Amino acid sequence: MEKTRAHCNPCGGIKHHEVLHTETSAWSDDDHHVHGADRFQTLKCSGCDAIKLRHTSSFSESDEDDVTYFPPAIFRRQPAWFEDLRRKLKREERFVDRLLKEIYVALQHDLPALAVMGIRALLEAVMISKAGDQGTFAENIAEFEKQGYVSKLQRARLETILEAGHATIHRDYEPDTKDVITALNVAEQIVETVYLHDDEIDALRERVPPRPPRSAKKKKEGLPPPP
Repeated sequence: MEKTRAHCNPCGGIKHHEVLHTETSAWSDDDHHVHGADRFQTLKCSGCDAIKLRHTSSFSESDEDDVTYFPPAIFRRQPAWFEDLRRKLKREERFVDRLLKEIYVALQHDLPALAVMGIRALLEAVMISKAGDQGTFAENIAEFEKQGYVSKLQRARLETILEAGHATIHRDYEPDTKDVITALNVAEQIVETVYLHDDEIDALRERVPPRPPRSAKKKKEGLPPPP
């Protein structure tokens, strides 16, 4: 069976695949002296057995083929802690999971502006959910910091991300992939801190043995207890 290398979402990155089926259709335009072809291939990942469709489009006036996948190729995998997050969210907090999913769908379909607007919506909803609606972005961020959900440094980063989302909506700002990754990194750090770290710290606190009483420690070291 024919082998090829292709992108695999579950495995992450370019992996070896079996070519299960191939269909190719060619076209030409004699009036303009151009031609091209469309090749559709059904692929099976040799590592995880995932099935996907690869479309390769060639054009005589282009130096490179255009390659797309269905499902679309994911350039960034979701963090492993997403599963823990989904289990721990309360019913009224499930908007966090829903918005994160929609942000990743926008990334997967190469829609950076929608992704940044989604990140802005997510952060705004998290702030209001935890600290209450103070009426304006500035007051919401200030209250969010005041209640200890973010540090002063995190607040400054949060303000930049929210401003990027506002500029995308109102000032025709066009974020690139690097901008989206930066914004998403900050957003995920805040979500993880707000919704997951407390449980993790509580679990760690239970596992750490308590300090022995001071008198017991001195006896162990061979020192006399205090009078």
